Amino acid sequence: MAQTTGIEWRDSYYNPQPADDDLILPMPCGGAMVFRKVSTPNVDGAIGDVPVTLGQEGDDRPYLNGVWRSYVSGAFSDDGSPTKGYFYMAKYELAEAQYDVVMSGCPDKTPRRRAFLPKVGQTKLEYQSFAQAYSLWLMQNAPEHLPQVGETRAYLRLPTEEEWEFAARGGMNVESALFRKTRPPIPDGRQQSEYIAHGGSDSAAGRIQVIGSLAANPLGLHDMLGNAAEIVGTPFSLIRHGRQHGQAGGLVKRGGDARTPLSSITSATRDELPPFDVLSNEPTQDRFAATRLVVAGLAITSAAQADALNSSLQELAKPDPALSTASSEEEVIALLDAMRDAAGSERDKSRLDAIKSTLQRGQVARNTLRDKSIRLILNSAVLVCDQAVQRYLNALAAALTIQHDLAELEDDARRAGDDAFLQQVLEAKREAEDQLAGLERKAVANVVEYANLIEGLSEDYSRALLDKQTDFIRPEVEAEGARRTQCLGLMSTHLAARRAAGQSDVDLIALDIQNIAVEQAAE
Repeated sequence: MAQTTGIEWRDSYYNPQPADDDLILPMPCGGAMVFRKVSTPNVDGAIGDVPVTLGQEGDDRPYLNGVWRSYVSGAFSDDGSPTKGYFYMAKYELAEAQYDVVMSGCPDKTPRRRAFLPKVGQTKLEYQSFAQAYSLWLMQNAPEHLPQVGETRAYLRLPTEEEWEFAARGGMNVESALFRKTRPPIPDGRQQSEYIAHGGSDSAAGRIQVIGSLAANPLGLHDMLGNAAEIVGTPFSLIRHGRQHGQAGGLVKRGGDARTPLSSITSATRDELPPFDVLSNEPTQDRFAATRLVVAGLAITSAAQADALNSSLQELAKPDPALSTASSEEEVIALLDAMRDAAGSERDKSRLDAIKSTLQRGQVARNTLRDKSIRLILNSAVLVCDQAVQRYLNALAAALTIQHDLAELEDDARRAGDDAFLQQVLEAKREAEDQLAGLERKAVANVVEYANLIEGLSEDYSRALLDKQTDFIRPEVEAEGARRTQCLGLMSTHLAARRAAGQSDVDLIALDIQNIAVEQAAE
């Protein structure tokens, strides 16, 4: 947790539901604002980002909330690795006390809880002016609290639409299948009204609540849906069958508010807000719309990073050298370069440049799909390995039952001369042996399936590409437990062995997986 030295506000007001990994930034007059990390891991180095499908299928306002494709990426990294990006989003909506202390100066008294209602009724320009003023105050008074981005410091701004919806859906903390649901998943036994301040009588019923009154979404963010709608930094655009329309309109407010029926509040809910009131000819001030900030950074922070961006772009368009078509694709690009150099007119040069650019864009698209497929196969191999380990564990348990418990009962029955009991024990022993044989057959089938995946990966893709994708899925696999982490380590070993020998040794693979089961059984 960030240091809170010099903060005089009650933490139960500005951070009513604290967490260990909160980022707490100081504000003037002893105030503070809290942020949460939103991870955007990518596999494409300096130029990488996370593809996301936003909007909602089947919505009755497809021009507003329809499905569209976009991308998100954060500027920050804990270890300098471009594959582990993230940004910070405010944990709560911007509160009145926070806005006023930056824009109006120190109050006479420390703010009370009622001062932590969302700051509604401001124009987008006023919210942007607040973000600018707060950024400058931090840079001048508490620069050590701002994250570093290469050779530059972070700053605060309104979120983009992509950042807002990605975070509202739970980001990378939600399984991809659940990410597309209407709202983020909630634990069993909990109600939506515990997470969303909507217009129903069991919820807000038209009254905006103080920040943090509701439970957090999977990223630890509060009040993303309902309470006050939130103005974002991106201008409004209609949705046109999978993409945003080319015309920029008014302002965008997201998430619904305390008057909105629960049935109308989803992670995709968005509305256009006119920037000016046509009756008063004044800027629009929506008394049910607020905002929240993000901590962001520059996209280009140094000359060295610019060089890395160029290298990453070139790398994205390269074919995998393991593919049979790789050399011919490289020859086509080289031929186009030679033709361009020999071209006599700028018109011909431009045409050849356009052809090359089109080919490279197509290669990037194919490479993106290829990398996604590799990660799916790698994850499948880990899952199959995990299943095989479990079946070997079950087989070990069945074998122990036969060798010890049933064997002792058989001896007892024979010594006692109890034929009826002996027959029961022998029948149980036959059933246990049949079960053991079945478990062993299923485990062997898992091993063969796993070996087939190893074979296919080795046959179709280069070592460098497989290592890159393996490193990318490693944090996700490690989060799933020690056994799957062991399987991932085995997979790297088996891929290397397959490359060296030219074929997979199924018996050795089975023995390695069995050893994991034996180690687990001994624990």
